[in-house]
Amino acid sequence: MPVPGAPAQGDPPAIAPHAEPLLSAAAARAKARAQGSDWREEPVLPAAKPRHWPPAAAARGLALFFGLFTMLGVVGVVREQVFDANLWWVAVPFVPRLVSAALLAAVGIAFVAYAVAPRMRTWRRWTTLALFGFFAAVTLYNAVDFYRVWRSGAIAPRLPLPLSLVVAVLLGFLIWAAMRAPARRGWPEAVVLVVITAVCVLAFPLAQVFFFGTTDYRRDADVVVVFGAQVHGDGNPSTSLKDRMDTAIGLYKDGLVHRVFVSGGVGDSGYNEALVMRDMAVKGGVPVGKVVVDSNGVSTNATVADTVPFFGGRGWRRIIAVSQFYHLPRIKLAYQRAGWDVLTVPARTSTPIKETPYLVLREVPAFWVYYLRAVFG
Repeated sequence: MPVPGAPAQGDPPAIAPHAEPLLSAAAARAKARAQGSDWREEPVLPAAKPRHWPPAAAARGLALFFGLFTMLGVVGVVREQVFDANLWWVAVPFVPRLVSAALLAAVGIAFVAYAVAPRMRTWRRWTTLALFGFFAAVTLYNAVDFYRVWRSGAIAPRLPLPLSLVVAVLLGFLIWAAMRAPARRGWPEAVVLVVITAVCVLAFPLAQVFFFGTTDYRRDADVVVVFGAQVHGDGNPSTSLKDRMDTAIGLYKDGLVHRVFVSGGVGDSGYNEALVMRDMAVKGGVPVGKVVVDSNGVSTNATVADTVPFFGGRGWRRIIAVSQFYHLPRIKLAYQRAGWDVLTVPARTSTPIKETPYLVLREVPAFWVYYLRAVFG
């Protein structure tokens, strides 16, 4: 049935009054010249903005570090029943340990795959974004849990935000980059990727120092372990050692611990650090019978090896470790490798130590050495 108003079959298509056929840009300019108008004043559609490749390359470098570190953590879970390496990265709630490891393995593979081959088919892009989103959701949950624990009084952080929140923000940037078409710039892009990965390798231990190391986890415990530090040639303790002992003595006087375990060796001054520490504890009000002395604590590993037999042999279950904030991540790793999850309390700072920047930077390679030892046994 013909539609009223429609052109009859075979008639030329009707053109609305005053309508003109669409012209190409070149034809429109030629017509404007013929009519005497200034064609240069006509609006011109802006060209599409070129893709900025440095953020894309930075995102891939970030993804490479995230992926490798996540997969290292999974290796640690599979190899060691006593060491959950994922806790240094992210804690997946509500699922068994091996299920958490499987989920994180998938996330780690997705990170590395995106870093190496960012051009993805539709199915892979959506799978990658889903895994990235899962990881971001877990880190946000960890951040919320941090504030819950802080509010309960179980921890006393120096920084008002957790590392997991920083990771969540970085994941948001990574997700944004993964949603866009990948840039291709050859060697410049590869250089940026490598540089960003290297920066992450340096920054992650520093983040652990300033986020974890400065957080006070004190609570009721069986014993506090104090790690030795320098004793000067005149027999007086260094500022570091004095601050460590003052913190441990304070824990005892507050009734949080029942024993003080001092560990140190004979330093360049010829003094036995552990004996000096024992005398400091007794002078500070700790009964001599409540002080345990280890004179072979010449290193962090040595102190951990010497103290662990006491824990099980005497039925001690909750342990506090005291040292300077920059030293605590390494102490935590050493005890985790030995099968003990200790609490850490940063020593108070009575006087700023000028060597602190150097001591902090020294922990960067030390952290990775201790972490890899814990992962691979």
